[in-house]
Amino acid sequence: MISKGDALLILRPGAKWNVLGGKIEWLDTEQTQPTEEEIVQKIAELKYTEEVEEYKKVRELAYPSSGEQFDKIFHEGIDAWKVDIQAIKDAHPKAEIDETVLASRKALALFNHQLEEYTTATARLAQYVLSVGRAEVIETRAAFDQVYNEETFTMDDVMTDFITVAGIDALDATAEVTTYDDEEVATTATVENPLITQDNAERAAAQAIVDATPQAVKDAA
Repeated sequence: MISKGDALLILRPGAKWNVLGGKIEWLDTEQTQPTEEEIVQKIAELKYTEEVEEYKKVRELAYPSSGEQFDKIFHEGIDAWKVDIQAIKDAHPKAEIDETVLASRKALALFNHQLEEYTTATARLAQYVLSVGRAEVIETRAAFDQVYNEETFTMDDVMTDFITVAGIDALDATAEVTTYDDEEVATTATVENPLITQDNAERAAAQAIVDATPQAVKDAA
């Protein structure tokens, strides 16, 4: 199975990096880290190349062993051996890279990557803002009880308010952080709530992805 590591080995030969859980830790100081877009397209190229070269594996399995081939040559001659080998080659013809197919594969891989990134980013932006909180949502709808309507002579539903989305309070804007120096003397400072800082950073990153997503990908989402 073609992986990110396989793509990185070709895109940045000799570079230093780790891949853990699909995440790249770039350790090289001489070569720049390739973009995710470059990586997904390279993986698509490697997969297509592997498919095209599958004929080589099939041929190898179809060929007689070296001993059998030498025996064929010894007893029946080179021409007879060539006939057998050519028959195998004809049965499993050589395949070549089709540049149009390759370009299509890479374009599709890029499209699918952008679609996945866009879907994840929009889902992240749909989450409530920690510094704002979330308002409670109440809907009025039929309960399980009914009452008799003397005017219409029918059983009418009893309407009741239901909480469909629970309210969540906004987080405190700041937090107290205590640090200690070498002599264990404590210093307390007021900083922006780290959870809010992280939330804002994640939302900004998600918005950047949304802004950079081609319209065709957005339309397909």
